[in-house]
Parts: sequence; C-alpha cells; structure tokens
Amino acid sequence: MIPETSVSFRYFLPAPALRATITTYYVLDVGGAGLIEELLFPEWANIRLLLDGEWSQTFLDGRTVTYGPPMAVMSGVISRTARVRGAPGRLVGVGFLPAGWAVLTALPACDYVDDMAPLADFIGPAADDLLRDVQAAPNDAAMVAALDAWFLSHMAGRRAAETLLVAAHEALLDPGVGAVAEWARRLGRSPRQLERLAQTYFGMGPKALLRRQRFLRTFAAIRTQPPGSWGRLIDPVYVDQSHFIRDFRHFMGMSPSAYFARDFSFMRAASQARAALLGDPLHGLHAAAPRAGDRAPDPGTP
Repeated sequence: MIPETSVSFRYFLPAPALRATITTYYVLDVGGAGLIEELLFPEWANIRLLLDGEWSQTFLDGRTVTYGPPMAVMSGVISRTARVRGAPGRLVGVGFLPAGWAVLTALPACDYVDDMAPLADFIGPAADDLLRDVQAAPNDAAMVAALDAWFLSHMAGRRAAETLLVAAHEALLDPGVGAVAEWARRLGRSPRQLERLAQTYFGMGPKALLRRQRFLRTFAAIRTQPPGSWGRLIDPVYVDQSHFIRDFRHFMGMSPSAYFARDFSFMRAASQARAALLGDPLHGLHAAAPRAGDRAPDPGTP
C-alpha cells in the first residue's frame, strides 16, 4: 500500500432475519492521494457498491475488471486470490454465504466464479434502488438501516435456502470432513448429487471446495505466527509443510515467505475490523448459520 493513502474499514451485522444469508455489511474508506493495491483471499460472493473512486480487480488468469462510481456489482465466489486496486473514495460491501446466493438469485454460482458483473444482471432494476438508497444515507446508522430495509424487502418473498444447503455448508466447515465421499455421506447424498449442489450454490466442485477450505483454515491459524511455528498449526490433511506451501502458491500466487514479506496492511486492517465484530477474520470461514446471541453493534455516525 502506498504510504500517502489511508484506509478505514467498518463492519456491521445485518438484521437477525438476514444472518443466515448475509455475513456482514462493510464500509471501506480510502483517503489520501495514492492508490491502494492488495491481494484478496479466496472467499464467497459479495455485492460491492462503489460510491466514489475507481476500482479494478485482476484475477490469476490475467483478466481485469474495472468499475467506476456510482456502480453496483456482484463479485462471484473467488476460488484463488485476486489483486484489487483502488483510488481514494468509498465502497460499501455486502458479504454473502452460499445460502444467500440461493435466495438472492436463480443463476448458478459456478457461472460467476472468479468474475464479476453488474448487480442488475442478477436482480434487475432493483439494483439501482439499492445503490440510490445507500448513496442517500448520511451516516453509517442510516446506511445499515437502508441495507437492512432493502434486503428484507427484496428477499422476503423468496424461498429460504434449503436445509440441505445449510447442512452442506456446515459439513464443509468441519475439519473432520476431508474427503468428498465423507462429505456426501454426511448429507445422505451421492457424490454426484453433492457435485450438482456445490456447483450451483457454492460455485465450485466438492474437491476444490475442500482444498480451499483446508487452506483457509491453515492460513487463518498461521497468519500471525512466526514461520518456525507453522508445522504444528497446519491442517492435519496436509502431508507436511511442503504440501501446504504448494497449496499456498496455488491459492495466493506466491510462496508464504513472499506473501508475508509484502506490505499487507490493507488486508490486516480488514481482518482486524472483521475479527473485532465476529471473532473470525476470513469470509470463507464464516459460520453457515447465525450464532445464538449475535447482535449488531450500534453503527452510530462516522
């Protein structure tokens, strides 16, 4: 990140009725005169409402998507890292769970992996209403209220995500599920049926999802620890530390030593703000259903 820029992240829980589908709302303010650049972690889908500034996202295959304000976009599931670049301004985001994808749109998630498109492609003209309502919010409290009102209204008449989908997500989060056959057995389905479910709502096949999940679990465990202590923290599914390093290169496009030698203050700020609210720093590790007692803090004013 260029020194003359400043970054502020703020995270908020949605209304309780939305927490089985939406992880958080978040506000990113970038100040100063320079650009920021960072690597995203593999994660679930997001809505991004760009109010000011210009952003681009470059995927590992070299494709770059650029969007400028005011604009509402939907970013699909990220299977591997993507590089984002942003100019000073404000971006409001909405993080989704696979169950949220199922409720928001009938489009298959596998068609939008490592890609993004205008939000209107998914929900039609209602995307303009959402962007307008958020633009009109004078402070964080009003913004959260506007997001809650829009999503409660837009999703109210839609069929809730099936119990099977939530159960599939819960099993994916279980470190004891390390193979496709075990995942399918937990659900009482065949591997072929699990494949269809995963591609439609999770965006990827079961084997790829399990690989991504073990990487995220290990990344979350080691990220604040010195390299010499990693051996005892890596997921037991990994044969050894070299196995994990190969996966790190696959998902992040570089070795762990190269990644941690970078200035990653942007993602550190995001993770710290998210962890302060939820206790977990990564979108991809978010619980499949709302936890008892979750309450959104008063967003107050900026």
